[in-house]
Amino acid sequence: MAKQHEQQGSAWLKLANDGDTAVVVFLGEPYPREVCFIGGRCVGFDEKLKAQGHKPSLRITYNLALYSTREVKVLERPTAFFDSLMEVRAKYGLEKWAFEVKRHGAANDPKTTYSILPECQLTPDEQQAFQRLHLHDIQKLHAAEAAGNGGGSGGPSPAATSSAKAGEPVDVRLAQAMATALKALPREAVDRFLQKFAVQRIRDIPASKAELARAFVDSLVAEYSAESVADVDPFGP
Repeated sequence: MAKQHEQQGSAWLKLANDGDTAVVVFLGEPYPREVCFIGGRCVGFDEKLKAQGHKPSLRITYNLALYSTREVKVLERPTAFFDSLMEVRAKYGLEKWAFEVKRHGAANDPKTTYSILPECQLTPDEQQAFQRLHLHDIQKLHAAEAAGNGGGSGGPSPAATSSAKAGEPVDVRLAQAMATALKALPREAVDRFLQKFAVQRIRDIPASKAELARAFVDSLVAEYSAESVADVDPFGP
């Protein structure tokens, strides 16, 4: 339960310990970037770090959706993972399957590897539903992370600003936009949303979870038809 709660509070898919697994559907295009490790954390490589004598390595970030919930996450891994993924894509096709990603190696073990195995084939309807999901802006996520760590060359993005205001409620305009989208969905979708974020009203969502909430609303819109209208009280003042 603790692992599930941690996953729900972040846009990043975390496979932190040996044997950790996730069944996912890969989405969109991979995003490569040069990084180096400073003080035990991964930071974007820039001219300042180059001048200091640091050497970059290539890491690649992916959008993917959890098969069980269709929640969109991001995962960053070294090039060896990309090579394995390309082999899987050539044999199975990424858009047609859900895959089990499993970590092999303890936390902080530099020899850690990851396996990618086909878990189940997606139906045509499932394929369409996953392809309609709203993807994370990976570049903005990296900029937000760099700003939050006080490093990196990029300035704070809107997502970073939102994260910095963790104690404040979600932006009013974003809350209204999410409410409008959810009103067009069945009550079941509304209840799932409120339960996921442990709130009774949309406006009570903390700003730190704004991007996660918006992404989850987008995934619900893609999942449900707009035939039923929720009998809402959660959207009231």
